[in-house]
Amino acid sequence: MKITTLLFFFALITSQNLTAQYSEPLTVADQMPYFMGCEELPEGSAEKRVCSNKNLINFIAQNLTYPAKAKVNGVEGTVYVSFVVSEDGRVSNATLLHDIGGDCGREALRVTELLPTFEPARQDGNYVKVKLNLPVRFALQNQQEDKSADYFLTWGALKGKQVTRTALRDNLANEVLIRDRKGNTVLIDELVFSYEKGDRLINEKSRGDVNKELEKVILKTKKGGIFTISASVQASGEFIYVDRSFEVIE
Repeated sequence: MKITTLLFFFALITSQNLTAQYSEPLTVADQMPYFMGCEELPEGSAEKRVCSNKNLINFIAQNLTYPAKAKVNGVEGTVYVSFVVSEDGRVSNATLLHDIGGDCGREALRVTELLPTFEPARQDGNYVKVKLNLPVRFALQNQQEDKSADYFLTWGALKGKQVTRTALRDNLANEVLIRDRKGNTVLIDELVFSYEKGDRLINEKSRGDVNKELEKVILKTKKGGIFTISASVQASGEFIYVDRSFEVIE
């Protein structure tokens, strides 16, 4: 089963009344936080809000990995994560509100905890902490399916759906390659090795090379787990995701 794309939606859920003391995180403020990269745009403008939401979505898309357990079991749906942006813009208190299983909740939490510093919220001219809710949708099939089918991932001589630990280690000197239908090699934007067995999930990533961090994943594989190679490439300004999963048999 291929990861054809990952869909993400950002929403702010507001239901709490403001208090004069602001001792607890607010859920609405005069100016809500802005994600990084939009500092030069006018405060309070629609343009800056669109920029902020777009940059947040792109950050999640570049850092989220579809869990192997979810792929194998066909798990799809929306995970909801809550987090607090403090008065100085730092992200904290990431909490899982709704999970769909298959380690999707754990992965959504992991990426939330990677979020960089925001421009903090303001209320009555003062910086305040706010609580945001982030829906993250995991989808295995959608409109990008045909595009991802135009690419094929290879790593050395690996074939089929099963692999041995020895074969994985012997393959470390080889490059992971993505080719299009014409056989042309395509530049990899991000490469992820993941290994899952039971409740254990290990993810490491690189900018396309098989580095020491990815090698650590290989060295930790054991019989009965699932090893997955995932790569993203760009075509016409869109991210396209290609992956292959293998059962480790010995």
